[in-house]
Amino acid sequence: MGHDVTVLTTDNGDRSLPRTEHRDGYTLVRHKEVARLIDNSIFPGVIKSLYERANDFDIIHAHSHLYFSTNLSALISKITDSNLVITNHGFYSQTASTSIQKVYNRTIGKATLNSADRIFCYTPRAKNILREHNIGSPIEIISNGINCEIFAPENEEDETQQILFVGRLKNGKRPDALIRGFGKLVDEYPNYQLKIVGDGPMLPDLKTLCNEKNIQEMVTFTGELSYDEMPDVYRQSDLLVLPTKTEAAIPRVVMEAWACKTPAIMPNIQEIDAEIFKKGGILCDGTPSGIYDSVRQLIEDDQLRSTLGNTGREVVQEKYSWAETVEKTTETYYEVVNE
Repeated sequence: MGHDVTVLTTDNGDRSLPRTEHRDGYTLVRHKEVARLIDNSIFPGVIKSLYERANDFDIIHAHSHLYFSTNLSALISKITDSNLVITNHGFYSQTASTSIQKVYNRTIGKATLNSADRIFCYTPRAKNILREHNIGSPIEIISNGINCEIFAPENEEDETQQILFVGRLKNGKRPDALIRGFGKLVDEYPNYQLKIVGDGPMLPDLKTLCNEKNIQEMVTFTGELSYDEMPDVYRQSDLLVLPTKTEAAIPRVVMEAWACKTPAIMPNIQEIDAEIFKKGGILCDGTPSGIYDSVRQLIEDDQLRSTLGNTGREVVQEKYSWAETVEKTTETYYEVVNE
């Protein structure tokens, strides 16, 4: 849309990545990760970048109050009197202990969110959770968006029998629960494969678990895949399973799957909009047995699987258009700048 966008981020410890990149109309600047605390990248170089650049931009837009970079954005926005927008990606962490989260959310987390000129939430339910925790900053409800031209089904029927997981391989996403549930399915459905897309600290343990259950030949670990590769991955899958512990609203990977007419299975967790989710998927209790039952239900019922896939795409087209998300986000930017 002609705006000048710079993304400040971390190299996640990979020193082979370029420090600065110019791509797709924006500038990407990576800083060296010096430590990782509770799956939170610590990259102090962003302090200098933020401070030096703050007055060059109309908006600082940070993501999730749980991250080091967002805490710094809040501090520097105060020092420089810059406009700050924060997108809420859920109030709770997938990795930190409950006791740590309680202390953090009452102190640093609360201060970070209350320093924002606007907070973006994906759903009214997420907004209510913030208000219940005494977050007083103005809140706009703007859903995440999907490009339904890129993420779209193919006309030809795919014969692949595949269950899919997409996400970071860490405890909060619980990929091990899916592997255990899949292990119960293989005797009944020997032609089905499990594809796990993503990387993370659990990868060695997950491969060991597959070996222990003697399903290593039926499980593929792809590592991280590019954005351009993902539509085909969804199209080749009968269903997506995301056994995550916490999420903000309908996760992006679920919406991408729905856009490709692939139904989804998730636990019935606090911040999920259950009424919306059940139009394109099945909610379960998140245990291996619960996952097994739900997957089995969709494998056995072709009509249900087709109906959920078709309805899921309709939901994304009606409610989660990327163009509408961009338009609403930009309108809010202008409101903040002009206040």
